[in-house]
Amino acid sequence: MALFTRKEPILGIDIGPSAVKLVELSRSGPRFRVEGFAIEPLGEGMVEDRNPADTDGVAEAIKRACRKAGTRVRRAAVAVPTSSVITRTVPMPADFKESDLETNITFEAAQYIPYPIEEVYLDFEAKGRSAASSDMQDVMLVATRKENVDTREAALNDAGLKPAIVDVEAYALENAFRLLMESLPKASGEGPTGLTQARESLTALVDVGASLTTLYVLQQDRVVFTREQRFGCDQLTVRIAETYGLSREQAEQAKRSGAAGADYPATILEPFKQMLAEQIGHALQFFFSSDLYVSGRYNIDTVVLSGGGAMIAGLDRVVADVLGITTVVANPFKNMGSAARVNGNALLRDAPLLTVACGLALRSFD
Repeated sequence: MALFTRKEPILGIDIGPSAVKLVELSRSGPRFRVEGFAIEPLGEGMVEDRNPADTDGVAEAIKRACRKAGTRVRRAAVAVPTSSVITRTVPMPADFKESDLETNITFEAAQYIPYPIEEVYLDFEAKGRSAASSDMQDVMLVATRKENVDTREAALNDAGLKPAIVDVEAYALENAFRLLMESLPKASGEGPTGLTQARESLTALVDVGASLTTLYVLQQDRVVFTREQRFGCDQLTVRIAETYGLSREQAEQAKRSGAAGADYPATILEPFKQMLAEQIGHALQFFFSSDLYVSGRYNIDTVVLSGGGAMIAGLDRVVADVLGITTVVANPFKNMGSAARVNGNALLRDAPLLTVACGLALRSFD
């Protein structure tokens, strides 16, 4: 399985714990255009431990998403969770060509991977001369258990799509972040503004999902630190259900509409936003104790919120107040055009949910 295989055109399909997100992009010159997008809910138990457990159910959701987006594209890119992937930089002789690397990578991988080699898919990418020795080159080794790939491929195949790319969520976010950088606010301190300043600073991209909040710290457009916190929007759904005696489905709808009850904003929503901001702060504390931060060379100038939690009204302001860091909501489509069939208001509303799917769709243009 080649994690870096490239085909085009492709759909970006993000199979999350609670929904399938789909994005189709086109490009004319340097400008991208949204041809279609869709978000299709998944039933409880269809995805377990971050992998499709009910591939038939996930496949049906993908089919519905394709119909909703109005797409005819049959190739698709999906991503495995970053936490399910082992990434290592392996030194290898500088004179090794691609065929030499391919021949030797399995042997080298056995030293770094805690699973039997026959249970994992491997891929690699030469990154250039090693800083440690001119006689060596750095090779990025990527490995994941086969089940992480096979379940996603099975869902795509059952939906009538061809798996073209299996990526890693962190790499998809890196792709999307290149677009997000164009709209980041001016970073604090001296120096250039806009894109140039953002490239010289560290940015925290926080993906707030149903059950997990994942922190990605990016240097320019490269992920240099990740951290998962077991806290997400499901906690808000459960609290609404328990407080107002609603089913999970009713509570989810009430959460989206904000019409749970007269006391909902003050007694449930605002405390949840405060708690979520504190959870993000806890995740950042692990970064602040890392060598990259302790060195004093870098600081985090901006927090970018993505995922379902980013759609909670006012969360960005609460996070900014708690952390003392400029906070914005992700919208990788801000500088894109869109096809006539695309609902612009819905795209703006759902943009934070579509960050990974957008990054996957961008693989068409690598």
